[in-house]
Amino acid sequence: MRWAETLTFCKDPADVVDYTLNFKGLLQSDVISTATIVGTDITIDSSSVSGNVVTIWVSGGTDGTKAEIKTTIVTTNSTPRTFERTFTVDIKNL
Repeated sequence: MRWAETLTFCKDPADVVDYTLNFKGLLQSDVISTATIVGTDITIDSSSVSGNVVTIWVSGGTDGTKAEIKTTIVTTNSTPRTFERTFTVDIKNL
């Protein structure tokens, strides 16, 4: 996924789905030490980090709304870097 693009996904309120964010192109040789996920109008069920990839499991939401998922990562190098990215999920009865 390219971060210059506006990202919008769609899910049904009853769906439990995962979104995978690959930060490799942004971080190059660094790896993620921590990831903090905050959802607005959606439930964050869990998240995990593997190298430069963050996987986020979500559920819920209300039909006709737009949810946001904000991901903040910190790298492991000697001078840790922090990046924050947000994407939108349209909640629709499908």
